[in-house]
Amino acid sequence: MVLDIYKRAFEYMGKNFADSILFVISAAVLGFLSIALPILGAIIYSYFYPNVVAWYYKKVTGENINPDYKTAFLSLLIPNLLASIGMIFILYGITSVSVGSLASAGYMNLFGSTSYQYVSYNPTLIIVEWVIILISILLSILLLYTFYGSILGKVNKLSIYFKKSMILLAYILLYSIIALLVLAIIYIIYALAISINYGAMIFTILSIIFLVPTVTLIALLKAQEL
Repeated sequence: MVLDIYKRAFEYMGKNFADSILFVISAAVLGFLSIALPILGAIIYSYFYPNVVAWYYKKVTGENINPDYKTAFLSLLIPNLLASIGMIFILYGITSVSVGSLASAGYMNLFGSTSYQYVSYNPTLIIVEWVIILISILLSILLLYTFYGSILGKVNKLSIYFKKSMILLAYILLYSIIALLVLAIIYIIYALAISINYGAMIFTILSIIFLVPTVTLIALLKAQEL
C-alpha cells in the first residue's frame, strides 16, 4: 500500500531523527560539491553518496543489506557527468554573454581609447546544453531502480528497469506533492503570523530536513518490495 510505505518511512525518520539530520548534512555537502566542482564533484558525489544512503538505510531499519557499490556508482556517475557537462556549457555561455554585454557598452583599453566588442548568443550551444541536461534527467529517472536496487543488493549490473523505475518515480512524486502542500500551508501560516521571509525560511528548512530522508527511505522501501 502506498500510504503504508509513506507511514513507515516517516516513522523511521522520526525515530532516528539525529541520524536523519546527519544524512541530510552529508547529502547536502556532496550535492554542493557536485555543483561547485564540475566533473570532479560529480565523481565524488557518485562515489560517496551510495555509501551514505546504505549507511542511513541500515541504521534506521536495522536490515542487513549487501550493496553493490560499483553498480550504484555507475548509475549515478553517468547522468551526473552529463549534468556537469551541461552546466559547464551553461556557465560558459553566461560568462561569454556577460563579457559581451560589458564589452558592447565600450571599455577603456591600456592606451586610453574606447574599444567596442559584441558577443551574441549561440543558439546551437544553447540547444546542445539543454539537450544534455534533459538527457541527464531522463537517465536519472530510468536508472532509479538500478540505483536503489543496487543499494539493497538486488541489482548487480548497470541496466534500465523501466517499469520499476516508473513505479519508484510515481511514489516519490506523489509523496513530494503531498509533503510540499502540507509545508506550503505551514509557510502561509508563518508568513501571515510573522513575516513572509520567516515563513520562507521555515518552509526551506522543513523541506530539507523532512523531504530528503523520507523520499530516500520511500524509494528504498518500495524498491525492496519490487
